[in-house]
Amino acid sequence: MDSKIDRSDVEGQFGKPEFFARDGVKARMDDKFPHHPLMRSEASYNSNWEQAELNMLRKTMGLAMPLKLSMERKAASRVGHAPIISVASRASLEALTGQDTMMGFDDMFGKLENFESMQEMPFNTMQKYLDENKM
Repeated sequence: MDSKIDRSDVEGQFGKPEFFARDGVKARMDDKFPHHPLMRSEASYNSNWEQAELNMLRKTMGLAMPLKLSMERKAASRVGHAPIISVASRASLEALTGQDTMMGFDDMFGKLENFESMQEMPFNTMQKYLDENKM
């Protein structure tokens, strides 16, 4: 009869910290690389979300629509500028992905023009770029 009693709410168990429990998150973590189990899936959240959206489009509109969107994104991501310009504008790619409506950390901080460093001379940079790419 004791085996049918729910012992999860027994006095002394309530409020027990998770690091003492054998079935908590800490027990499922690796000792050598102690990362949370969701860290791997959250690191690739944007690509997983994009793949889910393309899969939904394929099921509702056929193969042509996700293929067209993928080709447009790939073409917009390859648009470049001269290497001497520190500000890289990816307005067309951001418009296709919807990132142009969101304000993130990179929009305010972490831009190259905010760093105090000596830039190379424009002529040397262009010559190096052209030599590498044989244009």
